Amino acid sequence: MSPKVSERFRRPTLQTSVRRSREALLSPKVSLSYVILAISMSLAVDQAALIERQLNSQILPALRSNVDVNRPINMCGRSGSVLTGHRGDGNCPLNFTLSLSQKSLVQARGSNSSVQLSVTFISGVSAPVTLSAQGVPAGTEILFAPASARPSFSSTMTISTNEATPLDQFNITILAAGRGVEKSIVLSLLVVLIVHDVAIVSAAIQGTAVVGNIVVINATVANYGSVSEAFELRAYANTTLVADRSVPSLASEGVYASRLMWNTSGFFPGTYTVLVSVPPVQGELNLLDNSREAGRMILTRSPGSGPSPSPAASGSAQGLNYGRQLAIVAAIAEAAIVFLVVVRSKRKVPPGRASAGLGKI
Repeated sequence: MSPKVSERFRRPTLQTSVRRSREALLSPKVSLSYVILAISMSLAVDQAALIERQLNSQILPALRSNVDVNRPINMCGRSGSVLTGHRGDGNCPLNFTLSLSQKSLVQARGSNSSVQLSVTFISGVSAPVTLSAQGVPAGTEILFAPASARPSFSSTMTISTNEATPLDQFNITILAAGRGVEKSIVLSLLVVLIVHDVAIVSAAIQGTAVVGNIVVINATVANYGSVSEAFELRAYANTTLVADRSVPSLASEGVYASRLMWNTSGFFPGTYTVLVSVPPVQGELNLLDNSREAGRMILTRSPGSGPSPSPAASGSAQGLNYGRQLAIVAAIAEAAIVFLVVVRSKRKVPPGRASAGLGKI
């Protein structure tokens, strides 16, 4: 092979070696560029993520619902307070309690009754709470006053029944709803017929007393009817009314204990039968239990006083006054008769006899 041919075959080998050497020299620069580019892209991604988080913190709260189900209620402040890190009033749900003054009620058909409700604020942001009722029987109307307010507040529930209301027991559900929160409670209502029945269940009095003392008469009255009643409580000594008291209202199945005071001044010493009674209320049919004997009491004269006559038939000061009036009238009548007799006798004596009599003297 000629030298030219050999040189021709060797020349590509030298060019390749030079190119490979240049590439070997340039490869660290390329690697460094790649590293710088990768770091720049990573920083750009981190910056984009940071910007996205900032944007989300400004936009997402406006897109959330009013109630955050993942947020504990006890972490929310009371009305008027906003905790750090939460914007607006949608982060703390309203929380309250609902209660009744009584959970059961007996009501006569055709009457009205009232029950007190209490809505008590616990946490969150206060908002109006509306009251309503479910399971109301036919012929029955329920009204709330007020029907809506911001807790805490009280409301009077009025239950009105009429002749169309069935005689039965009903469970009425009372609902309180506000700001997506609803609470309920059940009232048991028993509708019965109207019955009027007031009775004296007990009566007692002390055994003895001195004229002029105040005697206490104990009496207990029960309302066996189905509606509230107003009545008069009275006490009698023999047949004389000695004490009374007005009772404006006694609820159904209620019991009333009273102490009636009898002032014995002006009464004669003797034995008195004391009776306690209640006049019949309107519509009452059973009158056998409207009176009860409290007992017999011996009334004695005070120490140092003279003997006294027996008490009048009525056992009251009225009999004494009446006897005195009769005695006075009788005395006046007797004096008048004597006066008339004397006048007549003087008219019948002759003048001469009268003179003779005067001469003898």
